[in-house]
Amino acid sequence: MTRSRRNETGELPLPHPPAAPRDNGSVPAPKKRTPRPPAPPPAGQEDLFARPLPPVPVPPRRVTHLDATEIGLSPVPLRHFGPADATDGFFYIVTTSSQADAMLAHGLSISPRTPVSLTERPGVMAWYVDMSEDMEAISDEGGVAILRLRRFMVNDLVENDPDHTRAYGVPCYFLTGVTRAAPI
Repeated sequence: MTRSRRNETGELPLPHPPAAPRDNGSVPAPKKRTPRPPAPPPAGQEDLFARPLPPVPVPPRRVTHLDATEIGLSPVPLRHFGPADATDGFFYIVTTSSQADAMLAHGLSISPRTPVSLTERPGVMAWYVDMSEDMEAISDEGGVAILRLRRFMVNDLVENDPDHTRAYGVPCYFLTGVTRAAPI
């Protein structure tokens, strides 16, 4: 049998590492790396992505008049409404017949001081009943009329009406003519 070359401590005999050079101050310090300068763009063309785009200003839209044909203003008979109606793509105006005729003939004149009240389809019956209770004032005006207009045409020009919403239990709005940041 062969005998192991281990010494008495159990370690294998390895050669000693080479002696390290003495530090006498003559060894130069390692150089620090400097990043490379960016490559210049090709001649005659500017880097389009180097600068951020300037913000695009969006002026608020102010509308004082809406043409009846442009917004799809049209009369709707009362028999088309029921108690279980769901919302649709229209806003509704419940007003007197003489005011409805003027709106159909001349369009809607709107301002933030005197906004037009709007409701969704489920609110028409509650609004109609509320207006019909004062029959003396309504009979002079020719009765109650219901008009509808396309929601997407005026959606950014309306604001919430919390008073009528609470009273009728359905969403109601004011058509103010001033653009809001986010549509309803």
